[in-house]
Amino acid sequence: MFKIKSPFFLTGEELSHQELTDLIENSLELKKNRFQHQSIKPLSEQTVALVFDKPSLRTRLSFTVGVQELGGHIIELTSSAKKNEDPEDTIRVMQGMVCGLMWRTFAHSNLERMLPYAKIPIINGLSDLHHPCQALADLMTLKEKFGQLKGLKLCYLGDGNNVLHSLLLLLPFMGVDVHYCCPDGYLPHPEILQRAHLRASKVGAKINFFTSAKEAVKNTDAIYTDVWTSMGNEANARQRSHHFIDLQLNAELYQLAKSCTLIMHCLPMNKGQEITEEMANHRNSALFIQAENRLHAQKALMLGIWNGLSQIQAQDIIKHDKSTSGAFNNHTWQSRKLDID
Repeated sequence: MFKIKSPFFLTGEELSHQELTDLIENSLELKKNRFQHQSIKPLSEQTVALVFDKPSLRTRLSFTVGVQELGGHIIELTSSAKKNEDPEDTIRVMQGMVCGLMWRTFAHSNLERMLPYAKIPIINGLSDLHHPCQALADLMTLKEKFGQLKGLKLCYLGDGNNVLHSLLLLLPFMGVDVHYCCPDGYLPHPEILQRAHLRASKVGAKINFFTSAKEAVKNTDAIYTDVWTSMGNEANARQRSHHFIDLQLNAELYQLAKSCTLIMHCLPMNKGQEITEEMANHRNSALFIQAENRLHAQKALMLGIWNGLSQIQAQDIIKHDKSTSGAFNNHTWQSRKLDID
């Protein structure tokens, strides 16, 4: 039975190399036999809260359908439908009523502040620093298209945002070399980049920074782009856009890559800015496969987490400590962040 030891999925670093490998294989299997696994119901009679501080299409649809297909129920909350409470209080209220939480939020610290009090699984649906669920779908898409991950090269063009952070932390850890090209002033967070390099070194993968998009895309198996302005920064969109002009994924740039290079984007996209309509609809475009794979990758994630809960309880990882109000003991998974067994 596929199990994940950590009940928390905030950055993706909680999972070992073997757990990520098993998750990707399970996601492909769930996709292949989507309507034939009616007996797989780890969330039967359980309710998962889906909280959205930001608008959502793919995250809302994929988690709603995923929970339901795993036998569970969902309750959805938006920022306008709940009061503003401290995360420490929010999780202690929720865990008395629901069996799991997916939160799509702004500050990543909101999720981190919940951990010392959490008795239920917490999944990061997106934060300002990380988008690990998207990276799971991207890994699945690469494995689905190429049959393997180790040795692949992916080029990312654009803002050094949460999407790039998750790609840097998870793809090289699974053997995918990453080229990234970001404008000066829009580079990835240095501490996250340092962690990514350390994780990559454990498996012999490489992370390379380029100042030229034309150089970055050469000899790569996939080119990945994202919007130039993330949610929350829309007021600065015009001011930011001129820094990214040379990073547009268009036919001229694509000609410098291999003829079979995959075209990737986490969506939504602004056609005519970071990607042209021609590239979005190219025969090698995987944009909408990535979107669908959010469902299957997240189902595999929840399957592994919920399968692992009984093991966690059996090992007495749930501690009744006055300072944490009986929270999961998260020292176990924190100490495994560089485990690749």
